Amino acid sequence: MNKDDCKALSHLATRARHVLETNIHPFWKEKLFNEQTQTFYSYIDQHGRPDTTHPLNAILLTRMLWAYSAVYEQSGDTDCLRLAEAAYKTLLNSFRDPLYGGIFYQIQADSTPLVLQKRTFAQAFSIIALARYAKATGSNEALLEARNTHELLLQHAQTVRGGFTDTLTRDWRDEADEHIWWMNSQGAPFIFNSQLHMLEAAIELQEAAPSGKGSNQIKDQITFILQWFLDYTNNHLFVSISDQAKPIDETINFSNELETAYLLRRAARLCGDIQRVDPLCTALVRNVMLLAQDKTHGGLFFSSHGQQGLNRCKVWYVHAEAMVALLDAYAATKESCFLNWATELWKFIEEHLIDWEGGEWFSSAKNPYTDEVSIQQQRTRDNRTGKEKASAYKCPYHTVRACLEINRRVNQLTTPAR
Repeated sequence: MNKDDCKALSHLATRARHVLETNIHPFWKEKLFNEQTQTFYSYIDQHGRPDTTHPLNAILLTRMLWAYSAVYEQSGDTDCLRLAEAAYKTLLNSFRDPLYGGIFYQIQADSTPLVLQKRTFAQAFSIIALARYAKATGSNEALLEARNTHELLLQHAQTVRGGFTDTLTRDWRDEADEHIWWMNSQGAPFIFNSQLHMLEAAIELQEAAPSGKGSNQIKDQITFILQWFLDYTNNHLFVSISDQAKPIDETINFSNELETAYLLRRAARLCGDIQRVDPLCTALVRNVMLLAQDKTHGGLFFSSHGQQGLNRCKVWYVHAEAMVALLDAYAATKESCFLNWATELWKFIEEHLIDWEGGEWFSSAKNPYTDEVSIQQQRTRDNRTGKEKASAYKCPYHTVRACLEINRRVNQLTTPAR
């Protein structure tokens, strides 16, 4: 590794630690938990004000549980341990389905169940969060909860070996109408987002408690993704597919592809299958960077829609996932282009996405494009995921993970081997 690369890596790690400790970490420690009621807020607006009446979504709660656990595991922060314990209790006491197992998707502010569907996306995140909490704290109870939910998904949602359907009823029945929701407007039986996070769930379980069964399950899920979702001609991933492996939505979702690149490598290492995915992982990152970069204003666009062209919104989580994917690709190839891209992207993040005054990151960077298509794209994005700082759509998972991973990966790259 040359001196310039070492200097760039050191700078990224220093800045990521600073952002985590002074911007992201304080926001999620101080803004989300009501000490008086011992409950979590479910919504914080763009000005940092909580809405105590808003329903609490499982995605926000489980991602907070994961984030608090991950920070505690890496830093020993006792405040994060206390918040992780509170999130864990909330998950078990208010979200766990006492009749059928798994978790509810959403509860009212008074903890009454509101959306009872078993959405694979949410179930996956409960496993991810429980496994990380178990790994960080040594909780056998949490590990058992994660395994029990995983077994229910293997039994009811894994409709093809390694492949998980998108949504089931409360009692784990597969009904076509249940598949239609905002993340799956066409009611596809398989959406990539759910597959990816079920792979991550298997990864977290295997890292918390390694087993031969877990390794084989990861192999099956890698195979399903490669055989069903991968467009081999273009090295891109379909967003959704039919039960006959036919693409339904061929949008190129840049965040999906970046996150997949490093999660596939992580998964493959756990099951001894790295050679099968290594070239693909590098190609995914390279292809996204060549297609998604805004060479005029900096940053990354959101997606590509074939004849409709690029969606020019610059969303926070795309940039967070890109940082991890770029460092992962650099570690695998030692090609300086990936580190150079990461350095440029981090500069954009600090200048346009981090809210240095209010804490956390903005949902989107300001869109410099004034044509009608770009204006409508940004309006649609804001209407879908809002401008708030915390909600079902705005969680600590991406930003916390990016900073933790930057620091961890730089340490690995710059620490001499013994």
